[in-house]
Amino acid sequence: MPSRNLRILVRVIILLPVAAVVYCSLTWAWFSYAFPAVTTDVGDYANRFKEWSRSGLVIHFPSKIPPQAQKVRLAAYPGFLQAGAYIQLRMQLPSSEIKAIEDDLKKKTSHIYAGGGFFDHYNEDQKNNWPTTTFHTSDDPKHTTGFPSHYTLYALTAKDHSGGAWNHGETTGAAVSSEDNEGIYWAESW
Repeated sequence: MPSRNLRILVRVIILLPVAAVVYCSLTWAWFSYAFPAVTTDVGDYANRFKEWSRSGLVIHFPSKIPPQAQKVRLAAYPGFLQAGAYIQLRMQLPSSEIKAIEDDLKKKTSHIYAGGGFFDHYNEDQKNNWPTTTFHTSDDPKHTTGFPSHYTLYALTAKDHSGGAWNHGETTGAAVSSEDNEGIYWAESW
């Protein structure tokens, strides 16, 4: 009898880790399939722009990436469950074009901020300031939450859909860096 119990114990000891590995592998595969990924392929910009156009949140974005644009980056996430959706297009343009974009943005909003991130400016003055965005297209992993101070953020729209708590809402705008000759367009919905 003890040998039978010993064989069962050995089987359990061997099969338990195998079962755990199989379970973890299947769980990982399900999560990889079920959760949408962040799109960073600039070649997919036309599709992402088309998808977001239905929401009306990207009317300030260029319909196509300008041919003179350099160092173009894209970050787009369709959202999932409680995770918000966003699209952000970053590109370097000639300084004259950056100046023209900035002049146009100044005419369209009074909500202008120096650097910072999503709730930085809003938290400073919740009656007058708007949420902006996170630096989704940053090249520096240390600067993904907020923009460096040489970026000017122009918040074009911000809507709270949760009665004043900003638990659900949307924000659109553009950030400009004259120092780097960069323009970054954003739209977020959460």
